[in-house]
Amino acid sequence: MTLLNIITTWQPGCWCVAQLQLCAHHFEEAPTEVFRYPAQWAWFAWRPASTALPFRAPDGWGLTLEPPGPELAGEIGAAPVYLLDEAEADWPALLDILLVCDDLDPWLRSIVVQRHESERQARETRYAERYGVGESAAFERFLLRTVAGATDALSGEHTPADGESQRATDRTITLKSYPHCTATVQLRDDGALVFDLYDRDYLGSGRADTYCVEGAGVALLHDVMAHTTGERPATPEALLIAIGQHYPVWADAYRWLSESGVPFTHETDPWA
Repeated sequence: MTLLNIITTWQPGCWCVAQLQLCAHHFEEAPTEVFRYPAQWAWFAWRPASTALPFRAPDGWGLTLEPPGPELAGEIGAAPVYLLDEAEADWPALLDILLVCDDLDPWLRSIVVQRHESERQARETRYAERYGVGESAAFERFLLRTVAGATDALSGEHTPADGESQRATDRTITLKSYPHCTATVQLRDDGALVFDLYDRDYLGSGRADTYCVEGAGVALLHDVMAHTTGERPATPEALLIAIGQHYPVWADAYRWLSESGVPFTHETDPWA
């Protein structure tokens, strides 16, 4: 049996393949008999190109009873193959191909339609998490990621360049944030890690939001950093630098903290 030459990282000259198990082997009982249905896999393949992710229609597709490795290997040979992960494959769009172009048996069409709907809902969830819900949330995210650095530079404020770790001092880093806001992470002398967002123009005044991780919580963040980035900081100072390198934008750093499971306190000063 010929197997695909799978690679874990995309490289020029490789094929891209997306594969999805539509259903497992199963039985359905009717009043007078039992129906047996085989497992079904769908695959989609893109010939080698110069871009890492195939943002075009696939060059081929098919249905198989097993993972499509041997069938594809017979056509592709020993060429390297990169398998798209769940986040890289637009499954609703790909499953549309099956619904439009294949004369599926009724039982299989029903499964494809159900899977299409579940994948569409999952995609909507990813969109909401990435861009926010509502036009204002999406625009805020755009300002935070794209515009904030430019507007801060125009207003005369220093925006640290990539590679500087966003360090203002050895124990404080400055993160990219919204216009009129300053975001920092500080390692206090007592060992606490403080995430601070200061809005200089909040309802005509200033507002400060402070999120503090103390004691054993800081040590737990070392484990969280290792889990999320593969990098385990050796010291609290190294943890601070790693935050600036991996999460240089305030929203990403705050999301990393809030989803870490590590307890922290939150204090708000609406008249800072």
